Amino acid sequence: MTLAIDGPAASGKTVVGKELARRLDIRFLDTGTMYRAVTWASIRHEIHPDRTDDLSALASRADMGLVAVAGEDRLLLDGEDITDSLRLPEVDANVSAVSAISGVRRALVAQQRAIAAGGAIVMCGRDIGTVVLPDASVKVFLTASAEVRAARRVEDMRQSQERVDYDRVDYDKVLDALRRRDEIDSARDDSPLRPAADATIIRSDDMTIEEVVTEILSKVRHC
Repeated sequence: MTLAIDGPAASGKTVVGKELARRLDIRFLDTGTMYRAVTWASIRHEIHPDRTDDLSALASRADMGLVAVAGEDRLLLDGEDITDSLRLPEVDANVSAVSAISGVRRALVAQQRAIAAGGAIVMCGRDIGTVVLPDASVKVFLTASAEVRAARRVEDMRQSQERVDYDRVDYDKVLDALRRRDEIDSARDDSPLRPAADATIIRSDDMTIEEVVTEILSKVRHC
């Protein structure tokens, strides 16, 4: 069983994917955290997104892993837990540019395929059904309007205000950032954001998490 969930930023892929993995009792990987980790590292090392060769090398040598802490998956980069830094505004602002670099994508796609080869998994991202796991058992493209997704992202930030500076949360800025990211993700030459030809498209604007999970589970049961 391989379940691929693709879609734009803040479409609910992660929360839906985690719940599906829990109910199916299989592993879960949000591939977006890997691109965020490389972006965070590039900021720390002051590597501008224009330095594509340096960023590709950074991604190639990155040692990433997941560890469970108090029931939550935490991302380690070179042994350091950087989970709390992955949703910072500066990471949001640069992750699309970094993830559009072909060398970065090749390095991380290879790691993602290796992880999937280890057994049943729910994997979410932007090119899972089209590039990473084109033969996935079930493919879903989860989306919603930019306005709804921005409201969800702001609420997520507010709920985690101990990790993110509350004063930096601004709906209009989040909305503008999401729209820019959608444009970059959809227009890039390497693995652009788009539904796989055989994916089920779910528009979740007026749906609860439970309704989305139930619809996807119905696809799983019939695969």
